[in-house]
Order: sequence, then C-alpha cells, then structure tokens
Amino acid sequence: MGLKISTLSEWSQLFDEGMTPLVMLDERGKTGKVTVDIVRKIVAVAKDMRDKGQRLRLKSFTRRLSTEAEISLSSKTVADILVANDLYRVSTRRRRPGFYQKLKQSIPNGLISVDGSEFKVIVDGVCYKFNLELAVDVQSYLHSGFSVSGSETAEEVIRVIEAHRALWGSPLAMVADHGSGNLSDEVKDYLSRYQIKLLPAGPGNPKGNGTAECAFSGMKEVVGSIVLNSSSPALLAKSVLEKIVSVYIAMRNRMPLFEDRQAPGEIISHLASPEARQQMGDHYKQRAQKQDDPDRRQKLDRLDWLISYHNLNIDESSLKRAQTCIGYYDREAIAKSEEAFLTAVRRDQNRRTMPYFFGILKRVQKEMDEQKHKDYCYKRYNEQQMRERERQKHQEMVETAQPTTIENLVAMLQEVLKTKAGFIRETSTRLVKQMLQNLKNQYQYLGVLKKKISDALGAVQSLSLPQRQEAFNLVEQCLA
Repeated sequence: MGLKISTLSEWSQLFDEGMTPLVMLDERGKTGKVTVDIVRKIVAVAKDMRDKGQRLRLKSFTRRLSTEAEISLSSKTVADILVANDLYRVSTRRRRPGFYQKLKQSIPNGLISVDGSEFKVIVDGVCYKFNLELAVDVQSYLHSGFSVSGSETAEEVIRVIEAHRALWGSPLAMVADHGSGNLSDEVKDYLSRYQIKLLPAGPGNPKGNGTAECAFSGMKEVVGSIVLNSSSPALLAKSVLEKIVSVYIAMRNRMPLFEDRQAPGEIISHLASPEARQQMGDHYKQRAQKQDDPDRRQKLDRLDWLISYHNLNIDESSLKRAQTCIGYYDREAIAKSEEAFLTAVRRDQNRRTMPYFFGILKRVQKEMDEQKHKDYCYKRYNEQQMRERERQKHQEMVETAQPTTIENLVAMLQEVLKTKAGFIRETSTRLVKQMLQNLKNQYQYLGVLKKKISDALGAVQSLSLPQRQEAFNLVEQCLA
C-alpha cells in the first residue's frame, strides 16, 4: 500500500487487538479559555519532540496532548499556539472569491430561480439531446414556466420568465448561474423592463443555483430514461418530453415540500401585501448594492493601467474574468504584484501575460494572509505576550484596589503560598513588597507593624504552621 510507518502507528492507537475502534471522549470546547500554563505545557511538549527529531503531525499531536497532558483543545487552537511560538508553519487556505448568499425567502413570488439542464431522449437507438430551461419559486418551490430547446439561449430564458409571469405575475428578483444565456444583454434588458432584479447564485460557485438544480434532480429521478422505439423524427421526441415535464410539474405542485403543510400551488396563491413586496424589493436592491466594493473602481483602474502599460493581449471574455477576480484581492497585494510583475517582465518578455500576473498576485496575497494570521496567533497565544498581559492585569488590580491594609497584605500572602505557577508567584511577591513599602510609610516603628502582621497570620485558619512561618519570613525579608 505504500503507507508510512507514522501513519500505521497512528492507526494502531485507534484500534485494539481485535480491531475494535477505541472510544475516545472528546472534551473540546469544555476546558475554558487558554491560559499561559496551558501554552507553556504545549510549547514544552512540542520542543521536546523537535529536540528528539520527531515530526510534528497536528492531529496526532493534539491527541497526544489530550491523553498525556490532559489538554483537550481543537487542532486549530493547538496550531495557533504553535504558530505563535514559532513551532509550526502558518498555512491559510482562503479561497477567492468566497461569497455565498442564502436563497430562502419570506414571501412567495419574490425570488425565482432559473436554470437549464440537459435531457436525453433515445429514439430507435439515436440519442437526441435537449436543454430544459425551468423556473422555480424559491420560497414555495413551485415549478412554473419551462421551455425545451436545443441549447441554453437568452430566448429560452426569457420564454421561461414570460411563462411564469403569465401564471403568477412578475417576481421581484431572479437568481441564476453565470451562464452566457442568463447574463446576456437581452435578458438584462428584459429584466430591467419589468423591474426584476438579477441576483447571482454566488461568485465562488458559478453553478450554485441550488433551487433549480434540486428541481432537476427530483425531475430526472422521477422521469428516468426516455427511450422510444419508433422511427419518428426529433419533433416527436420533443413533444414527448414536453408532455412528461408537464405531468411532472402538475404533480409536483400538488405535493407539499418537505415539512410544509401546504402544497406549492396553495402557497404561491396567497399573494403578499404591497407593503411586504415593497419591503422585500428594497431588500433586494440593498443586497445588490452590497456587492459593490468601494475599492473596486480603483482596482479596475489598476488593472486597466497594467493592460495598457504592458500592452497585454487579452480577449473580451478573459478581461471580464480578470475584472471579476481582481475585486477579491487587497489593494496592497495588487500594488506589490505590479512591482514584481514589472521586474519579471524586464527579465523575460515572455512573462508579459495576464495569467502570469495573477499567479504572482495569488502568491503575494497568500503570503499576506499567512502573515496576518501569524500576527494574530502571536498576539493571542505567544507565551511571552501572555505573561506580559497577566503581569499588567495584576498591576492594574493593585492600582485600582483599596488602600493597603494588613488584611489586604495577608490575602496577598495567601495568594503567594497557594499559587504554583512561577510567573504568577513572582508577580504576587513583587506586589507584597510594594504593599509592605506602603505600610512602612504608615507606621513609625517596624516592630508594631510586624506584630500586627504576625497576629493577622495567626488568625487565618486555612494556613498551616509551616505556611505561616514561610509567610512571616517573606515579610521580614522584604522589611529588612
């Protein structure tokens, strides 16, 4: 199989001798916040593995912390701690573009989903392919207009919307994928004429039109393969497919969707009030405006300058794709990429292409993302940073506390005796010295001060005799 020894070793820890999976309780999320002691233990274990020349594998290391050190944290948190202390390489996988929108709506006939899918009809062994364009109401899942043609075109999209409007009136918006027919000028003009907003299914998922695709999946599951043993021409195949789709849509609209009590036909027949339609229409306008990046115009200007300055040869479709992608990168990354691209072109003129520039831009943006994540990890989980924050926290507690008294001093001495963490004990000891200095200024004779501190320590029942002696010795050392 070619498996590594380390992989086989990890597998052996998950099963017993009878190959029965071992039950491991997952306590992640139940351990509270990450303290400096937890960070110190994790760093110590990681450094010990590094000194022994062992490879640090994140998942197995997380399980080792859970079993050996009783530290139950997610692998992501453990990775952040290791990155903050320079024991693990930062790695980010941010995909651009990465934007999705929820399609579920609150009113019927507010948003329709339009998409096309290929259907095959076999007649006498000859396969005929057709494109079925379908409109589905997102809220009620009502199947309305459809059209069968040889390919997906703008005319078919308009014909489907017309069929929907004839039955239920104009919707407020339409969601579609990034196909050429859906985003053609004819479709945009038609939608603008009837004040129908065009919403993309998701820039990061050009086939993310889930409502219509779900409808196609159910339809193909019900209809199945269409095979006709006849010498009829393609028109017969088309008419048969249209009839089958008509029957399916009629039956589908009579069936409630999932847990809905009403069928789609009943839901869409309940017309929304004009106020609700106006409110939802305003919502669609705002959602369409939210897609406009305030820096997008400047990014497009930089792209135009790059093309004109380097005289890049680029076709219209590639230009549109470049204009879409450039908006999802930071301006700082674009500026650095321009400098690197200029240097690369000077060395080799064959590199003067748009794909080469976007390759540089992707690398530069990834480096910036990784550096940002590393800075975040360092600020939150670095051991020295956490110690400094704890020290400042103790200092603020002392500064905001009440005036120094014998009782406050004794309470701080108890904290020193009970605390096992070294850095907290050192901080508490410094606070004791500062409190004793304040008390020295209040008393003329040190003997009186020592007598009161000794009596106060003797009144504390939670301290043993050796602990009281240790506390008083600390007081004498500070007052000496």
